[in-house]
Amino acid sequence: MILHNLDDLLRSSKNILLLQGPIGDFFLKLSEWLTDQGKTVFKINFNGGDEFFYPIEIKNTYCYQDKFLHWEEYLKIFLIKLNIDSIVCFGDTRYYHKIAKIIAENKNINFWVFEEGYFRPEYVTLEKKGVNAFSIIPKYKEFFLPFIDLPEPKEPEKVAKGFWPMAKRAILYYWAMNTNKANYPYYIHHRHQSNKYYVNLWIRSAIKRLYYYFCDYFLAHILKKGKFGEFFIVPLQVYDDSQVKVHCDYSSVSDFLEHVLVSFIKNSPNNVKLIIKHHPMDRGIIDYSSIIKKYLKLYPQFKERIYYIHDIPLPILLRNGKGMVCLNSTSGISALLHNMPVKTLGRANYDFLGLTDQGQLDNFWKNPQKPDADVFNAFRKYHFYKTHLNGSFYNKVILRNPYNQI
Repeated sequence: MILHNLDDLLRSSKNILLLQGPIGDFFLKLSEWLTDQGKTVFKINFNGGDEFFYPIEIKNTYCYQDKFLHWEEYLKIFLIKLNIDSIVCFGDTRYYHKIAKIIAENKNINFWVFEEGYFRPEYVTLEKKGVNAFSIIPKYKEFFLPFIDLPEPKEPEKVAKGFWPMAKRAILYYWAMNTNKANYPYYIHHRHQSNKYYVNLWIRSAIKRLYYYFCDYFLAHILKKGKFGEFFIVPLQVYDDSQVKVHCDYSSVSDFLEHVLVSFIKNSPNNVKLIIKHHPMDRGIIDYSSIIKKYLKLYPQFKERIYYIHDIPLPILLRNGKGMVCLNSTSGISALLHNMPVKTLGRANYDFLGLTDQGQLDNFWKNPQKPDADVFNAFRKYHFYKTHLNGSFYNKVILRNPYNQI
């Protein structure tokens, strides 16, 4: 039998502590659901945004208002005093959550982590002890292959609603965070906190989206028709994503991009092209055209072979691409779903023999290795039955008990 992590959480927990959740009210809904299952739920808020979506009037809600230096001592006392047996959070690389994870391991307390779904957009992920490269799930094909005979998972309910539901919640969250700073004077956020920063970002993003739509229009048309020729895809990460800051050895996305460009220029066959896709969440923040222009100036013969795009949907590229090079993006899993060779240059939970190309990047351009269909099918089924919940943090996550058992 394979027990879904949501059921494992229920079976192994009595007193559950929620730390920071995704932007929005998902943790409030999760708390209500856990309470209905007979669990006692506690919540710690760290800033006004947390409090806005999980009000302090709710029973067993606490506010951490002290310095980060004292967080470890505070949490240790909190866990003992309230007999906490499970901690639940969103993301395992936030400052407060990293401390919580260490304490949980030392005190034999279950540590559960929600994350955006590895298989998007209709899923979210729940794992024990860590997600992404910190996942404790083995990373070799022999572990997954026994799950290939699991029944095909049923089609998910369509719950993802795109960018704007998340943007609306983000606006409310950061507005509340900044207007309620006095109650959380020492809070340290994992990203930029300024309201003005995000307003300017979204305005720039909206303007650039319109501009890049016209810039990419003709290339998108050629790609849809399958008349572009052979090409590789390089999807870029968000500049401050944990996949860049924690789960790779590059100092930045720029560093990663330069490495890929040099390798492609020196080692790719003459008949293939390279499409570099900007991350849509970075549209209003950063631009990498100067890096690409630098190399095209040095190697002008590549002007018709290297393309920098913004708003061409990834599925158009996946249907016709020859291979993908990424850090550790979920785009890599999407490529594997299309039976596309993938070379990861970061630490990814799907980077192992049978799924991704295990050779050198310089050789990938000439001889990209496709995934083993059986290994990927087993990997996919395992995650649907074990770690994934049908849902979107910014609309609804479908919670039920038992969630998924075989």
